[in-house]
Amino acid sequence: MPGMTRRRTAAATALLMTALALSACGGGGHSGDSRGATTALSAHLKPKRILPTPRNLLAAAQPQPNGTVWVLAGGTGGRSRTLFKLDPASGQVLGSIPVTGTARSVAQSATGLLGLAIGSHRAGALELLDAATGKVLHTVRLGGPASGVAVGSDGGTFYVLTTRVARSAVAVVDSRTGRVKGTVPVPGNAVSAVPDGRQASLYVLQRSGHVSEIAIAGGKVRAVFRVGGSGTSLAISPDGTTLYALKGTKTIANVAVVNVATEAVRDALPAPSHCLQVLVSASGRELYEVVGAPDYGNLQVFPA
Repeated sequence: MPGMTRRRTAAATALLMTALALSACGGGGHSGDSRGATTALSAHLKPKRILPTPRNLLAAAQPQPNGTVWVLAGGTGGRSRTLFKLDPASGQVLGSIPVTGTARSVAQSATGLLGLAIGSHRAGALELLDAATGKVLHTVRLGGPASGVAVGSDGGTFYVLTTRVARSAVAVVDSRTGRVKGTVPVPGNAVSAVPDGRQASLYVLQRSGHVSEIAIAGGKVRAVFRVGGSGTSLAISPDGTTLYALKGTKTIANVAVVNVATEAVRDALPAPSHCLQVLVSASGRELYEVVGAPDYGNLQVFPA
């Protein structure tokens, strides 16, 4: 794996500037692209800011305490993809790492480790990379194609959602050893999974809009509740009290805000068209909505 690009070459600069220029088209009064901004739901609630990203955005990692965020972008059909490190304050690309064309999701721990979920039709893996150098530290083979990854509060455990012929599971990976230390069976139509703050349970969002709370030790289903149809992505606040569930279609979507203690939806936030993922800032005060389309990409930031 090539190291992280610390200085953009002329070719890389041209490529990135082209991608960001496409992202910024039609941004109105915002710093980034505002296409698809939701107006039907909570019309009074608009993004605090819109951050341009390269087009064909696929996923993003948790925003770090210093505000930087890694995003995954690239083509389809097995073509190469790239991790970009963005500075939301300035809008600058701080670095990049070329990765495999089957990369599908990324997470970053507080210790600066990147977990890259890889999934082809038949196989899957988790690549663990040093975010400072881009060096691959471990490649962890998994029991099926990986579609999503989240990191635990301990900063050393990654939770990777895998699916094989409608049989889904979450692999629990110890980043220090580069080994799978456990597997938790989850519903076959699972689309997103995150651990709770104590790393005792997983919250698993299904395509049907149901959320299952599943014990990591033993795999017992502790609760099942519904947040709405067509689930896509799930995030949890740093204090573990609130879930954010993205649901809907590419054109009409919203984010259900769920009280973990009561398992009840207490609010709904707008989501732009082509929204792929939701993330919560390190402070817990901001919700990042990841938007990706063939000709633009952005991160839209809402108050959480």
